[in-house]
Amino acid sequence: MIRALFLFLFFAASSATFGQGAHYTYPFSISCPDELMTAGQPVTVVAMFEGGHRGERYAPIYNWSLSQGTIMSGQGTTSITVEIGRENIGQVIVTLDRVFNEAHFPDVQRSANCTLAVAPWPEARMFDEFRTAGNNCEEGFARLDSFFVELNNNPVDTGLIAVYGDAGDKRAARRRATQLRNHFKYRNFDLNRIRMVFGRSRENGTTQFWMIPPGAEAPMIEAEVPVPEIERPTETTLYAAEYTDGVGGCNGNIFDLAAYAAVLKTDTANVARIVIGQSSQAKYRRKANEIIAELRRLGIPRAKIVTVYKYVRPNRMLEMTELWIVPPKG
Repeated sequence: MIRALFLFLFFAASSATFGQGAHYTYPFSISCPDELMTAGQPVTVVAMFEGGHRGERYAPIYNWSLSQGTIMSGQGTTSITVEIGRENIGQVIVTLDRVFNEAHFPDVQRSANCTLAVAPWPEARMFDEFRTAGNNCEEGFARLDSFFVELNNNPVDTGLIAVYGDAGDKRAARRRATQLRNHFKYRNFDLNRIRMVFGRSRENGTTQFWMIPPGAEAPMIEAEVPVPEIERPTETTLYAAEYTDGVGGCNGNIFDLAAYAAVLKTDTANVARIVIGQSSQAKYRRKANEIIAELRRLGIPRAKIVTVYKYVRPNRMLEMTELWIVPPKG
């Protein structure tokens, strides 16, 4: 009688003890996010148990591992936070191993895994490169048009234009930058999407077009200096000329009175000197009055506007208007 009672109590206690961890014998899985992850992004991976999960005395040890990347937190628990480094691309296999007491839990599922799909860390890429020096402005315009197309095809990217000076031509970088800015205006392209900088002069100066996707770092430009929107003239300068032929913007600024007025305003002492080549005084006065009226509307005092008549033969090809800036003591 006593022996039977002892055996009953032993088996009841054993059943109760093993029952506390019985739910750990159920199948389990781990869940990776379905969406494409970006390198550098933290990710949470969770274990899911069909029989539920309770932290009881015979709970297994949870051991997580990764094919690449770093476990930031959660090792030993039922969920982890993973950091996918910039160098990790392609797939990351996440594995959870459950370590049991073999005597208590024979033949139960001990491992599960899932896969994270990882996109590469975004990086800037050079779209084009060509010589800074030289007078072939049409080449620069054609390349810039291709760059515009690439930016339009990637609307979330921004552009960087790096103009490296040429050691054999001190004015090459500014000349090329002016040509490219002229083409911006000509194409009415959104300048907020493009940044232009000067780099250090090289033996063979080059101009580079860069595409920068969101999250990517801009390339390192040696001796980077922003290209100013407006430069204050320090000597008498031909700002722009209007001819009836030639490629606009190749040899200077585009004939744009608003831009001309903005440069004049860099110093209240600047004088606008406008040379107008026409075949008659009547044509000259008509052209001069139009320009004076527009400059006054743009805020240039009449006293700071000087027009000069230049006679040309009655040939439309010879007609021209030059916009000069005469700074103080210029």
